[in-house]
Amino acid sequence: MREELRRSNTIGDSKGIIYFAGVVLKNGEIKKDSARQICSFKNDVRINFNSAVAFFEYLGFIDVTLSTIAPTDEGKRLYSHVEGGFDESFCEACLSKVTADATVDLTAIRFDTTNGKYYIQKHGFPMAAAVFRNVLIQLSALTQRPDGALELCEQYEHLFAKVQRDARKTMSLESLKLQLERQEIQGEEAELFVLRYECNRLENSPNVHRVKRISEIDVSAGYDIVSFEDSSALDYNRFIEVKSFIEHPHFYWSKNEIDKASLLGDEYFIYLIDADKQNHDAYVPAIIRNPAKMILESDEWLMQPTSYLVLPTGG
Repeated sequence: MREELRRSNTIGDSKGIIYFAGVVLKNGEIKKDSARQICSFKNDVRINFNSAVAFFEYLGFIDVTLSTIAPTDEGKRLYSHVEGGFDESFCEACLSKVTADATVDLTAIRFDTTNGKYYIQKHGFPMAAAVFRNVLIQLSALTQRPDGALELCEQYEHLFAKVQRDARKTMSLESLKLQLERQEIQGEEAELFVLRYECNRLENSPNVHRVKRISEIDVSAGYDIVSFEDSSALDYNRFIEVKSFIEHPHFYWSKNEIDKASLLGDEYFIYLIDADKQNHDAYVPAIIRNPAKMILESDEWLMQPTSYLVLPTGG
């Protein structure tokens, strides 16, 4: 956010905001000095011209040079709502921008069961965001409460819900993407470690070259690596699911993997890899043979459901 906006307290009253929008968005490019003069001649509105220019530029409604102001396509779309719906379109653009830039924290919104109103706690709008708070107050999206909190106008609740929904979606997708990338890298490194481990374990076996990491292609096998119990084995008889963890041993076990473990019995293995130790020369993974029995029928492991698929029983 531009420093000028951090220092500003207001860009004008509601009439001034709409009037300024008409001046800079209606007729294409305009000289900055001309726009300033036009705004100064309007007596029944209040406009902080420099702050308004910075505000509209920050929201992407105008392009500004040293001497000119020109509306962007987004600014032209905004102006098309001047005759109806301007306040809502302007508030939505304002909220979306400051939420995306983390200038305002909309997780500070709470519901007051006493009066049935939503409000934003004081810390939701820091001092640096005073200009945005006051714009939303001027456009009647927010009202100031005696305790300093900001109450949402019922008319604009759907707007705040939309901005919240969009923000959660964006944050969820970004967080999920980062999480999946980290998990993919961690899982791949663990599988490559186990592949090397098995090749070293079977280095004198004629079948060592047949040890294979199949998870790159067959993602539904229920295991990641096919190997051999010993050098005498002619067919694959060691099916390995690789699980990687950080800090304390734990892993997620899918229904497909459990079913495969139950089917293969003693030929199915879980290799539990400590991601922080796998690069140590002497590191040996924890190996669980026949986990369908050793885990499901043992008191040494605790299985905790993280979700349930709930279906009607019929009738």
